[in-house]
Amino acid sequence: MSNRMKQLIGVALVMAGALFLIIAYLVGWTSSNLVLLSGLLIIIIGVILHVKLTKSSDKY
Repeated sequence: MSNRMKQLIGVALVMAGALFLIIAYLVGWTSSNLVLLSGLLIIIIGVILHVKLTKSSDKY
């Protein structure tokens, strides 16, 4: 897998988490904390993964 594809995994997870939260809002699943926290967890994992992969690929 190329370095560019590895970096985009984190961004894709952030976008997937945001999309999940938007769909949950439109469908009306906002009364369940589990649904909202799972979307938030996907976003947080995506941000952490993106930062780690970006830092490891940069040359200092």
